[in-house]
Amino acid sequence: MMLRLSPTEQPVARHGALATAITTVAIEDGALFADDLDLERTAALLVAVAFRESSLTASILGDGGRSVCAMQIHGGAKALNEDPVACIRAGHRMLKTSIRVDRANPVAFYARGPRYATEEARRISRDRMALARSLLSR
Repeated sequence: MMLRLSPTEQPVARHGALATAITTVAIEDGALFADDLDLERTAALLVAVAFRESSLTASILGDGGRSVCAMQIHGGAKALNEDPVACIRAGHRMLKTSIRVDRANPVAFYARGPRYATEEARRISRDRMALARSLLSR
């Protein structure tokens, strides 16, 4: 999935740690969606969010240094930049909450917290979900 979004001649060097982290977290922490028995939808959403948030860059600061790692965890510890599994795990946990808060716009709360009911948050959610769906189409 990552290579479809960010092709590279050295896929393991560029995406290996993040791909391993996404796989590990999906298996260990479980599906984000009740009907996702093979974890593909979970992996696709994690990849889509990481792509939009960081262009699949494992260690990155954003929002003036207030957001960290590939999942751009707002207020997250800078140590998440050094631990891809912890980064993806934090994003997975936040996405699980976001899905519970607003099933119609599953990524809105993740994207905007308490301002999840805004059109901007819904637009972001639609974008991430559409990207995740496109990764599943073969």
